This record gives sequence, C-alpha cells and structure tokens, in this order.
Amino acid sequence: MKKVFLLICSTLFSVCMLAQEFVAPRALFFRSQAQIDFFAQFRKGDDGLYHYYETTNVDYFSKEYNKSRGSIEGLEHMYCYDNKNDMFFFYTDNTIGYYHPTQPQTIKFFKKCMEEGNVKKVKKQEAMLLTEGILKKMDETHKRKNDSIVESRRIKREKFVRDSIETAKREAKEHDAFRKTHDWRDLSVSRNYGIKCNFCDKSHNMKDYRVLYLNADTLYYLLEEPEARYIGINLIGIHYSTLTEEFKNDYRYKDYINIWRDSLANHSDFSTKNADVFNLVLYNEFKDKVMAAAPTGFMQKWGWNLNSAQGIEPYFSFFNTSKKTIKYVDFYFSIYNPVGDRCYLRYENSYIGNVRGVGPVEPFDSGSWAWDRATHYTSADASEMRIVKLVITYMDGTKKTIPNSSIIYDN
Repeated sequence: MKKVFLLICSTLFSVCMLAQEFVAPRALFFRSQAQIDFFAQFRKGDDGLYHYYETTNVDYFSKEYNKSRGSIEGLEHMYCYDNKNDMFFFYTDNTIGYYHPTQPQTIKFFKKCMEEGNVKKVKKQEAMLLTEGILKKMDETHKRKNDSIVESRRIKREKFVRDSIETAKREAKEHDAFRKTHDWRDLSVSRNYGIKCNFCDKSHNMKDYRVLYLNADTLYYLLEEPEARYIGINLIGIHYSTLTEEFKNDYRYKDYINIWRDSLANHSDFSTKNADVFNLVLYNEFKDKVMAAAPTGFMQKWGWNLNSAQGIEPYFSFFNTSKKTIKYVDFYFSIYNPVGDRCYLRYENSYIGNVRGVGPVEPFDSGSWAWDRATHYTSADASEMRIVKLVITYMDGTKKTIPNSSIIYDN
C-alpha cells in the first residue's frame, strides 16, 4: 500500500510540475514557410481536442469544438509531445490541438523543432491536462476580448444615439427658422432636369418650381404659359410631371422634402382630374382679367413697309376682348416725314389713310392682316406711321370707335 501511495504522489507531482511549466512554458516558436496540415478527425470516444476561435460576421470570437481545419499558418507554439501515440501538441493565439505527422519529411521537421525547443515528452493523459489548462487560459483571454468588443460597441452606440439626438435638435431648430422666412410652395433644385409634363407633353428646363401638390412621385406645379401673356397679364397653368430618380436624388429636393414634410402631407390629396378642373378655372380668371383691362380689345402688333414707289404697305393684329364677334376693323393712320410733317397721300387726297381688316374675329381671339401691295402713296419722304383711330364693326351692326389716346397695346 505504501508503494502504491508513493506512486500516486509521484504521478500527481509530475502533473503539477507540467502544469506549472504551462504558465511560462519553454515553448518553441517557429514560422513555417508552407501551410502545415493538421489532422483532427477524431474517432468516437477519442480524448483528443482540437478547438479554435474564429471571428463571426459581427466581429465576436466564436468557439468551435472538435472540428477539422485544413491548415494553420503563422507562429506556432509546441508545448509537449506524446511519444507513444506520436502526437505533437501545439497552440496559436486562437487555436489548440494536436498533430500526428505521417510524411517522413514532416516527421523529421517536427522532431528537429522538438529538440531545438526542448519540448517535453509526456503521456497522453498528462498532455490532455496541459491542454485543458491552456484552453482555460484561451477561454479567459477571448472572453475578455469579447467583453471588450461589447463594451466598445455599447459606448459607440450610446455616443451615436447622443449625437443623433443633438443633430435632430439642431436640424429641427434650423428648419423652424427656415420655415418662418420661406414658403413651402417654393422648390429649387440644383440644376435643370428637363422633366416632361404629362399635361402639355413638353419638357420644362428649369430649376425653380411653384409647388401646388406632391402626390407620390407626381409633382403638381404652377407655371406661367409663355404663349398666353396679354397686356402684361399672364396665364398661370397647373402642370404635373412624374419625377425621375435623378430628380428625387437631388440633394436640394431631399432637403425640401425633409423641411416641408408636414406641409406636403397636408396638401397631398390631388389628382389629374383636379388639375384639369383647376386649369379651366385659372383660364377663366385670366380671361376675365384681360377683358377687364381692355374691354374692347388691344393691338398686338402693327407697322408698315415702304416700297420703292413710295407705296405704303401697312399690317396689324387686333385681339378681340369683347363678348361680340367682330366683322370689320378699320385702321386709320397718318404718315410723317423725318422732320415731323404729315405727308399727303396721293389718290386718297388726304393726310389720313385707311385699310379694312375683314373678320370674323371671335370673342377672345385675334385677327391679323397685311397689305403687300401698296394702296396708298406719298410724294414725300415717309419715315413714321401714327395710328389715328380704330373703328370696330360687329356682326350685329354696332360699331365702336377707339381714338389713338384710348388704344391699348400689348407688350
């Protein structure tokens, strides 16, 4: 019994000494120029260990148990050798396991490394005890690393939340100040995108829009009609365009959406049918304004040409703003020379000439006339024409005379 007791004590002492050597092992450090294959396919019930840590897709270290890795590169730590089973035990920063070399060249290489590194020869049971100690240290190390990662992320997340709140407060304050001095209907983008109008089928190359509604990806906006500007009064029409991705990605458009989100939400119930109805309303308002400013009509353009025979060739356009259809427009004029004297018109035997424009000219429409064959001649140097009066004859036989002082001219 005494011998048995001494044998047990001797074995425990050896294990303790080996465990102490693990704390500061005299391990061999070497870097292999080629990958070294490690065989870790364990049989059922095998006591061998092959554990390693790998970083996951969120940068944490995840522990893998009893799995085979095809190769391990870099710095290796060999800490013991099981001579009976021909097993070399090693560990790296993230891996621990054993290697059973089979190729003569590999066996020779490992034995040389073992001699130079003074690697201890131990039994497999003792090697496993050492391995458990190293694995425990490795677990503690990677737990600290993971804890550090978690703490670092917590700090970053809290900072991100604080910064986001401060940014939101600052932007809200800036937006409030901006809204006090601007109108939500004014949209300006960084450049001309040439968006096509679904109403008039034209492309509008502009950067500034007077917004009426924004419904999904359709922008409804007010636009002056260049073809409908009479005596300084513009027709405003509603146009609507489907916004392109390029337009929606414009940084000024994004700012506009962010600043005026509430106003846009309160004005989003609109449709194409609404636009057609409102365009009719806007046109009637425009028409009423023009008719009120010029109850009878106005001259759109007028002038004259002088041919080589001193013949007078007048032309003019008249816009009818009355509610009656025009039958005739009689255009009376005088010709003046460069020093301001009125010229006598031959064949007319008068200083006043007259041409008649024949209609019909419907209400809120225009008529244009031109005479390319001279009907009036002057013997003096003609340099200026002045309108004397206009006489309007309607289809119902009534007439309206407009003297020169009351004639309204378009721009």
